Parts: sequence; C-alpha cells; structure tokens
Amino acid sequence: MTLESAGAIASTLGEPARGAQRATARRAELMAQVRKAALEEFALYGLRGASTQGIAQRAGISKQSLHYYIESKEALYEEVLKETTDHWAALIEDADTDAQPRIAIATLVRRKLDFAFDHPSVSRLFAIEVMEGGTRLRGYWAAWSAKRERALAAIQRWVDEGRIAPVDPLIFLFHIWAVTQHYADYEAQVRYLMGATGDAPLDRERIAREVTKLVLRSCGLADE
Repeated sequence: MTLESAGAIASTLGEPARGAQRATARRAELMAQVRKAALEEFALYGLRGASTQGIAQRAGISKQSLHYYIESKEALYEEVLKETTDHWAALIEDADTDAQPRIAIATLVRRKLDFAFDHPSVSRLFAIEVMEGGTRLRGYWAAWSAKRERALAAIQRWVDEGRIAPVDPLIFLFHIWAVTQHYADYEAQVRYLMGATGDAPLDRERIAREVTKLVLRSCGLADE
C-alpha cells in the first residue's frame, strides 16, 4: 500500500467523525439561537403567554423544527430560567469583598448596571417570574445561599469595623438590585425621559455616576 492510498483511506475513515463534529456544532449553534429567542419571548409574555410559534419565529426556524430540538415549552423555560439565575448568582459571587468598601460597592453597582443595559431581557424575565410568585425561583435562591451569605457577612464586617455607616446588609443589597434593575425593567420610560430616541444609546456614564453616588452616600461613604 502506498503512502498516498493509506492517506486516502485515513481521510475517508475520518469523514464520519468530522461530519459528527459539524452536526454537533450546528446543533449547539441552533440551540443558542433557540435559547436567545426563548429568552426574548418569555421576557415579554412570561411562561403562560409565550408560544412556541413565537419562539420559532424569533429563532428563524419552523415550529416543527423547534419541537424536534426541545422537550416542551416548559422544559425550555426552565432551561432559560436557570441560565438567567446563573447570571444573577455570578454577579454576587464575583463581588470582591476583600477590596476596600468603596471600590467593592462601586464595582458591584457598575457591573449590575452594565448587566441591566446589556441583558435587559434577563432582568425582565427574572422580574416576571418574581411577580408571578417566584415559585420556580425558590430552588435557585436556596442554591445561592452560600454566595449570598458571604456578601452579607462582608457588608456586616464593614459595618462592625466602622468602615461604612450602619446598614442592614440584606436591605442594602435589595436597594442596589432595585435601583440598578430599574434601567432594564423600565427601559422604555428611561429612554423617553432621557430623550434617547430610536437606537440612540443611553448615557451610561451619567447613570452610573449618579447611582453610584446614591448608593455610596446611603452607607456613609462621602464623595471623594
């Protein structure tokens, strides 16, 4: 057998593997499109109001094709909701609680604002689920407990050491979440009142500057 013929045989044998890899990559790409479309649909209409037809249209595929790739609308919702809660958990987990309080708090505020600006559908889906009672979220909330407790312990430590004014750590986090999420949940109102018409970007720096000052002042950290 010549080297050329051996190479041809190896190439032929490798085709099924390459074909399988391409199919796997294509499926992963399609599922990413489906999850993105589902997030947008669920963020607008919730689980009950969303339709698989609407999700399929947003994903650019037929309804029949969508049902080939998903188990059910409910299963897809759970998958999207888990990704949503993972994003939120990461915002808490990534907080640098060993940094100076001013830096740690300002960084958390900015990251949470950027998340609201960049992923408004994630914030809206979370809000819809909470307003419907949050029953599907309770398991995820329980899973966050260790991360949440670390953040609360850091805030309480700053209070105890006199590094920030006395605050209730949990309520303090509630206030940060509420103020920053406003810019996702009420984006239409914010854009109108700030005169950001069409696709004009919001003035992120103006918003971040004022929200950060508000939060820092609330825990006794005066402007530098």
